[in-house]
Amino acid sequence: MGSWTVMVGRDAEQRALAAAIEAARTGTPSAVLVGGEAGVGKTRLVTEVTAAFEQRGVRVLWGRCLRFGSAESSLQPIGRLLTQWFRQADVAERERVLHGLPIGRLAQIAPVLGDGAGEASGQLIPALATVLERISEAQPSAVIIDDLQWADTTSLDLLAYIVAGFGRGQDLVVLATYRDSDLHEGHRLHGWLADVRRLPLVAELHLEPLGLQDTEDLVAALCGQEGAVARGAAVFERSGGNPYLTELLALASSAGGHQGAAGLRDALLASWHRLSPPAREMAQLLAVGGRPVDRVILEHLAVVKGLSLESIRGCVPEIVGAGLGTVTPSGQVWFRHPLLSEVLVSTLSQGELREVHGEYARLWAAASNAAPAGRAAHLALHHAGAHHFDEAFEWSLRAADAAAGLFAWPEEFEHLHRACQLWTRVSAAGRGTGVERVPLLGRTSDSAIRAGEYHLALQLREAALRLVDRRATPLVAARLQINLDLFRRWCGLSAMPMMEPELLSLTERFPHSPERAIALSQLAISEVWAGQPTAAHHADEAVLVARRSGSDEALSWALGARSQTRWEEPAGLDDAERAMVHARASGDHILVTEAVGYWANCLLGVGQRAAAADRMSEVFRGLMATGSFYEAVDLLPSIGQHLTELGRWSEARDLLREGLSRRITSSRGGDLRRVAADLAARTGDLAAARQHLARARELSSQRRLLGGFVIAPEARVAVAQGDQVQALSIIAEGIPAMRTVDADSADELLVWAARAAADLATRPGEHVNAVGWLEKIERLRGRTPPPFGPRRPENAFIEAWARLYAAEAERCRDGGPRRPELWTDAVAACARAGLPWEQALASYRLAQSLLSTKGNRTQAASALREAARIAGELGAAPILADTASLAAQSHISLTEHAPADPEAKLPEVFIGLTRREREVLGHLVVGRTYAEIARDLFISDKTVSVHVSNLLRKTGTSSRIELADLSRRLDPE
Repeated sequence: MGSWTVMVGRDAEQRALAAAIEAARTGTPSAVLVGGEAGVGKTRLVTEVTAAFEQRGVRVLWGRCLRFGSAESSLQPIGRLLTQWFRQADVAERERVLHGLPIGRLAQIAPVLGDGAGEASGQLIPALATVLERISEAQPSAVIIDDLQWADTTSLDLLAYIVAGFGRGQDLVVLATYRDSDLHEGHRLHGWLADVRRLPLVAELHLEPLGLQDTEDLVAALCGQEGAVARGAAVFERSGGNPYLTELLALASSAGGHQGAAGLRDALLASWHRLSPPAREMAQLLAVGGRPVDRVILEHLAVVKGLSLESIRGCVPEIVGAGLGTVTPSGQVWFRHPLLSEVLVSTLSQGELREVHGEYARLWAAASNAAPAGRAAHLALHHAGAHHFDEAFEWSLRAADAAAGLFAWPEEFEHLHRACQLWTRVSAAGRGTGVERVPLLGRTSDSAIRAGEYHLALQLREAALRLVDRRATPLVAARLQINLDLFRRWCGLSAMPMMEPELLSLTERFPHSPERAIALSQLAISEVWAGQPTAAHHADEAVLVARRSGSDEALSWALGARSQTRWEEPAGLDDAERAMVHARASGDHILVTEAVGYWANCLLGVGQRAAAADRMSEVFRGLMATGSFYEAVDLLPSIGQHLTELGRWSEARDLLREGLSRRITSSRGGDLRRVAADLAARTGDLAAARQHLARARELSSQRRLLGGFVIAPEARVAVAQGDQVQALSIIAEGIPAMRTVDADSADELLVWAARAAADLATRPGEHVNAVGWLEKIERLRGRTPPPFGPRRPENAFIEAWARLYAAEAERCRDGGPRRPELWTDAVAACARAGLPWEQALASYRLAQSLLSTKGNRTQAASALREAARIAGELGAAPILADTASLAAQSHISLTEHAPADPEAKLPEVFIGLTRREREVLGHLVVGRTYAEIARDLFISDKTVSVHVSNLLRKTGTSSRIELADLSRRLDPE
């Protein structure tokens, strides 16, 4: 669709696409986003290039998006793609690819995969991603999604999930085309593209219109060489180089028909005008349908409109033959280029348009055997177009219910939003007795959250609150205020928990109400973060009121608030666990995310960081299983941060992949990007870290304190990039406020300040400046509460931060790591706390300090090997590189079978050997080759050979075998 029939030009673009596909054949996956205006030839370009590779063994799978938004359209292009694969694959491949996956869920997208009666549970997006990855395992594959601007949100999420998870060894390339000229302000693809284009292995290809020469070549190919230059110039003037319009104009000119005027509308209408009158009218009817229409329905509508059966029989073939339309294998008719639909709708007057919408509505009303979700969506659309406002309102609500049943949240929101917009145009009878405006706005706001439309969600909640008479219905106003406050904090719109003072006054006359309990809970929580001693009293009062009310929601709020007043005690943990039980019982997903946050905070307070990460991950996965990603998004940054610090980087990457593949417009998206930047910096991918931070600042420029986001990751990335002064500036700016909000996070910042200052101190002429920075930040941190203050014994993290700070601070003041005992303590503390990245770095520093102070080389070698082992397991490339460099400089092997101690006493025959010759001898004894010795000692094979020759001469042996045997006999240990 939307491409010309002859390929001209585009040499550079063809080479770029071919390179991406060729790379996928050798295990380097990628995605190429091909953008351009409508009709510029995006699809034709992809078709041309992939066809050549299909002949060379690349599997090419197409998923075309159609322009309609009913609930049944979710993952429609993916369903087409999978159907194509299934029909090509043999039985063995089908079984291999689908093994262990939820066939019932997959069959809902592509019915050809099964009868849908199988297991229907499981997360759909990961399952679909697994299918595509397995398909590419057997054969290099190109997945093409055409007309991405019409993709449903779930399809976009799946594509982003696949691209975010690209890894070496995948023989997969994703090619996506989209019309960038028609992306209106607020179009969801804008945010999706902004996120995806910043992922690694993603490239963009923008197609410009053809130049005059290429236009002439295209006209010549279509109409012959005679007069090609003159016709080409005339066509170029009208088409502006758009290949599709060029084709329409060239063919119209060649046929002697109406060429149309300059511009899209006239060029498209030129082809439409060449149709017979019945075919033109049928094309208009098709355009009003808004999506592919079954041929039988289309012809029936034409009869209703007054066309004779005889006249309509040839209409569809005529439309297709003129290159304007296509017929799918299932018998649905649609336009070859969707622009035709848009233009043809504009040829109808408002009265005619309303009349056709009305006819469609009557047809769909009679189609009682149609799929309920699709029928409801069509009836809502066409009744609205026909200005049947009462019916449109009713069917919008029905369509929203059907979409919710399919977990099609964007469609649910679309229908509910339409109902809200229709409210003032619907009669009292049309609204019915069971629908009220304020609850409808609330439901629509909740739906907007599930669809990821945070700003609209906020506007809807504020609109609902404005409609309430606070004096007449104070509890209703209180409930709306509670929801609004929670939402603002939940999506990061508030810097820290706050409570509207009016909330207490609204609930004062209802001392046993759930709203009163929640108001007191919010007051207690805000007092906890403000450090006010009255928090515990108000939390206890909230629990008493909540128990009297019997509300699960109120009990979750109250117990959660009380847990934060004693978050480092077992009693606080018990409160948090019970708050979580009541939150789940309430069925409020946002409250569940709030409660698990309190639970995790209490687990951190008693030193159970891994348990906190696990509990939050469990809740996140549970919400994801219901399709509630945008309600679960609040948890992602915290989980990612915990997993990163715990060294569970594979899990962190999978989780970040979930988030980075979605469009998160709240500040939580910025938090998530900063965690991704932190992880990228630890792995040594500084380019990715910078990209993540740049996108994070677009999403949330405010340096929020709650949870340590923004300040800590930005400082850590600055340290990784070697910009120590920038890191120290960030910490100095944020640490005074941080200490009153989250003393533990402030102390962790203090560790990073000491680390940055110590790195700065090693630079020539910077020692005094570095010490000055550290002392300044220490003063800003202050002594209230005491840094690394006493915690429960089981909280090993505070001890680890304290030990690291002591070692780093001395490294700063000494101008280098000269206190091995401090680093020994730090290594042990990090091991107890389960902080492997910190343990690896501390082990490296321990080796540095031992070697710089002429300490025990055996201990230094052991520390280096441990640092290398941990860094290697994590994938911490910077630490691994530093460790290898220090080992090479110190002539220490990082392998365990190297001589344990070159300084140990040797038999007399070996007294004259140098240290390097003793190391080489140790390797020969265990049977290592010259190449292996050279690699481990960071020398060349030739140098190893020289050392062996010296060994033979000094020991009087004739071969390395004899030399090794002599060594074993004289020194069997």
